[in-house]
Amino acid sequence: MDGARIWHAAADGEGQSQERPNTDMEPPRHHQARDWLHARVRLEPDLLSHSPSWIQGVFDHAWAPMTAMAHQLRSLPPDLWGPLLSWDSGFVFICTRASDYLPGPATIRHRAVVNVAYVSVEDLASDNEQPLHVLGHLIDHHLGSGGDPQGTWLSDGGGIMPRWREAGQRLPRLYALGYAVDDIARTNVQDYFAQSLALYCRDRQRLNVADPQIDKWFSNTLWNEAFWRTAAQDNEKERKLT
Repeated sequence: MDGARIWHAAADGEGQSQERPNTDMEPPRHHQARDWLHARVRLEPDLLSHSPSWIQGVFDHAWAPMTAMAHQLRSLPPDLWGPLLSWDSGFVFICTRASDYLPGPATIRHRAVVNVAYVSVEDLASDNEQPLHVLGHLIDHHLGSGGDPQGTWLSDGGGIMPRWREAGQRLPRLYALGYAVDDIARTNVQDYFAQSLALYCRDRQRLNVADPQIDKWFSNTLWNEAFWRTAAQDNEKERKLT
């Protein structure tokens, strides 16, 4: 199944067999999301046969976990995908191991890659927030330093552009206020960012009640088309002056 069909299947709902052919009706930014899925997300070989029987009951064919991943990706901001595609690093591996984000070199299906979000097929079958949480770490890392394994993450005050650095420097201060949405978000500032992003996508009302400041931060940055545009324009002006 190609990336376009997976992406459209996700729009129709996880687990449904109905799939639409690709059309030109989607905005270009959504095409970039589909392209990122096709280029960067991989399945562990024989994934379902190595999974518990209850997971095989949830996913009725080999590509169903990929469709479930696409369904979760659709909740992320469309302006994100162009920058993520522009970096050579940043991959997702759907597998039987626990969900986690590991910066640095790795090997996926005999291919050398850098910076991998490992997404547990169990978390996809459970439809919980963990896949988006580990994607949050990947996003945090790349918006902070372009995925440099030794670079500063956005939540630690980094930023790939001046406007992103300004936004990133607010995150440790928001974390220090102590309004994190749950125990996972209270762990450290990186988990604060990742868990808040996952809840922004899945249960925004809960996030807004617990921590309205981080909810506002997301709506003014990642989910704000004008912010992305202005950040790119400011960066281009700075580049021309150097």
